[in-house]
This record gives sequence, C-alpha cells and structure tokens, in this order.
Amino acid sequence: MMYLIIIFISPLYFLIRKKWGAFILNSILYLLACATLLFGIGFIFWILAVGHAGWHLRKEGMVEQAELIAKKMVEQQGKSNVE
Repeated sequence: MMYLIIIFISPLYFLIRKKWGAFILNSILYLLACATLLFGIGFIFWILAVGHAGWHLRKEGMVEQAELIAKKMVEQQGKSNVE
C-alpha cells in the first residue's frame, strides 16, 4: 500500500509518517512536477519526488530489520549464557 502512495502522491507518505521537513521538500518537488507537466520536464521532478520517498521507505525498512536482528542476537546471547 505504501508503494502506491509513494508512486501516486509521494508527499502523503511523509505526512503519514509525520516527517515535516521531508514533507515540505517532497511537496515542492511534487508541485513542480505538476506545474511543469505540460513542458515535459515534470517527469524529472516527479521521479525525484518518488525517489526521495522510496529511499526513505527503504531506509526505514533497513533500520527495522537491523533492530529485529539485534533483538534476536540478544535473545540468543541470553540463552547461551544461561546454559
């Protein structure tokens, strides 16, 4: 679902996550894309806005995965110390 939000309305992704600075930056890129769509360069701004949101989503996923791995490692350390 988040990928669809990122592709079609990328500023909404940052609004949902309450990342205000990124929301403002992405909104500017998205508005530039909408405003210059007729001139053919709007696609470039749209790609920048989608790339920015996609990069952030990927980074959040990596942090979540790293925290999960660290938690599992701590559990394993606790089990091996008890035995």
